[in-house]
Order: sequence, then structure tokens, then C-alpha cells
Amino acid sequence: MDFTLTQEQKQMIAALDEVGKREFAPKAPRWDKNHEYPYENVEVLREMGILGMTIPEKFGGQGRPLIDAILAIETVAKYCGVSARVIVETNMGAIGCIMAYGTEEQCKLVAHRILVEGDKPAIGMTEPEAGTALTDLKTRADKKGDSWVINGKKHWITGGGISKTNLIFVRFFENDKELGIGGILVDKGTPGFTFGKMEKAMGLRGIPEAELLFNDCVVSNENVVVMGDGNEGFKKLMYGYNGQRAGASAVALGIAMGAHELAVQYMLKRKAFGKALSEFQGLQWEIAHAELKLNAGYLLIAQAACNARHLPNNVMMPQMHEASMAKAFVGDVAVQVVSDSLQMFGAIGYAEDLPLERMYRDVRMFKIGGGTTEAQLNMLARSIFNRKFDLRK
Repeated sequence: MDFTLTQEQKQMIAALDEVGKREFAPKAPRWDKNHEYPYENVEVLREMGILGMTIPEKFGGQGRPLIDAILAIETVAKYCGVSARVIVETNMGAIGCIMAYGTEEQCKLVAHRILVEGDKPAIGMTEPEAGTALTDLKTRADKKGDSWVINGKKHWITGGGISKTNLIFVRFFENDKELGIGGILVDKGTPGFTFGKMEKAMGLRGIPEAELLFNDCVVSNENVVVMGDGNEGFKKLMYGYNGQRAGASAVALGIAMGAHELAVQYMLKRKAFGKALSEFQGLQWEIAHAELKLNAGYLLIAQAACNARHLPNNVMMPQMHEASMAKAFVGDVAVQVVSDSLQMFGAIGYAEDLPLERMYRDVRMFKIGGGTTEAQLNMLARSIFNRKFDLRK
């Protein structure tokens, strides 16, 4: 396998690295302090062609491979984790499911919103009593003529309140008969669709985590992306979510890479006992171990992205086993590397004057969001033993 980057990939990374240092890094504290969505950064990324780069060409995108999006995410995350998450949401997750399983009209509409308007699709999965155990979700859509009436509540939905496009996981019912779990598009502003509590999160504060409330929300049958065909609809949606996990891993890795680079630069100039910190063998080993962990994490993410399988419309999504390996490993590694990097700065690393404390708060999310580390390990065990373990007993 050739790990050499193409000239196009190198140019993209160089351009994002430059804009990251010049524009994203100085603004990152603002998004964090004010809980403000980075609309300015999103517009820059849209103009650079980073938003929706994986959208198939037939729908107006570039049809670029997942590895290109991964490289973009990692690079931007070094300077602004929130902006990197927007790249994830416009190339994987909800958009992947829509591009793979949606109708041509749905795909064209959502693609236009991302490529032209800079919209960040939200994926409405989690509920108060259905997080890791997502099959316990209660939000339902009842058939009424040519429409569906949605009732229920979601919470901790990334982008809730700012996303025009929302892919909502629901239980479909017709004549009180359950059809299974599927996905349906609900636009912001649809009557009966409102927003509740906005969470005050520990990190990644520039992107809202909101409650989505549905009270007799009527949506056309044309908005159904994946019908609840027994268990098949749910399987399709979760297979599409593997891309989200790979993307989340890339954000975590990028934040850790950024912290690691800051630590290395600091150790070259900071002196103690008359010599630079980089001269102390114990600290050298810590930095060397961090480098090993970061590279191992990158290889796992790259493997998941490069081995992605074709879904309908030539949409590429990683396999569950490889996406879960990447997320479980990188989540742990990234938190440790950022923590160790902060330690190199001593007390000033703990202060708000430097980005390390924000990066530490930001990266901690990736052991939870998108499927906890423990959930990923459970899925890996299922794959290893080739059986499904009943967690309800």
C-alpha cells in the first residue's frame, strides 16, 4: 500500500494549514467563550470546496474519496475542533445516508444546501432514554394519508437549531402497526418542530447541542430517506453512520496533533536547569510515545477510509469493524496526548491564555459522542467472536 499523498492532497493540506494558522486559530477562543457557531470559518471552507467534497458529482459535488475529507478534518482540527466537526457533518454521517439512500430530489436539495448555502446537516438519533441503546428510541412517525405525523424528543443533537437539514431517526407506524426504525428529513421551520434546551457543554462550545421537539409535526412522504423495513432500515442508517465515526476520530486526532506540535515547539525554547526541555530524556520519551500513538491512530483511520465500501450512488462508507477500531483507539490516544502536551507547559498550559486547556476540553468529547469507547469495544467483540451478545440480560 502506498501512503504517499497525491499532489492535490498536499496542496489541500497546505492551503488548510495556512488558513488554519492565519484565521481559524485566532478565532477559536471566540467560538468557545461565546458559544458561537463559526459561520465565518464555514464560509471559508465552503469557498475552498471542503464542504461536501465527497458528494457525488451527479449531485454537484466533487466525488472525492473519504481519505481526502479525513486529511482536511485532521488539518483543520489542529486549529479549531468546531470547524473540523462541520467538515465531518458535510461529508459523512447524515449526508452519507442521504446521498446513499435518498431520492434524487432529496440528494440534489441537500447537496445544494451544503455546497451553495453552507448548511451543516444534523442527524437526530439520541433521546433521553435511548443513547448507546439506540434501538430503545421512542420518537414515532404515524402514517396519515400522504404524510407522516412525528411526535417525540431528541437531545444532544449536534447542530440543533442552526441546521436547516435534519435527518431524524423514528419508528414508523401505519394503522398502529410498527414498520421498524428508519430516517426522515425534517426541515428547520417545519410547523410542530421546535428546539428545547441548549446544553452547556464542557467543550466544542461553538456548535450547539440541542433538544429537538416534535409535536404533531407533519412531514410529506417524499421526505422519507430510509423506511423502517423491519430491521433493515436501521441497519442501513447505522452502516451509513460508520463514516461519522471515522470523521469524529479524525477530529480527535487532529486536535491531538495540534497539541503535540505546540508541545514540541515549546520544549525547544523553554529552559529548565540551564537547558531546553527537549534535552531531558524522560520528556523525549513522552514525546516519542505521543508520536507513535498519533501515527498509529492515523493509520487506523486511513485504513477505515481507504477500505470503505460502495453504497448506492457510489457513496463510500467504512466498515463497522474498522470504524469502531479507529474510534475506540483514537479517542483514548487523543485524550492522553493532549493531556501530556498540556503537562509540558506546566501551569501556563492550564491557563486560558494558551489553547491547551480548550483543546483538552474539546477532545474529551470523542470518548463519548458518536458512540462511546465502550460501545465501540462491544461492537468489536461481536465482530471478533462472530456473534451478538445480549446486553439486556
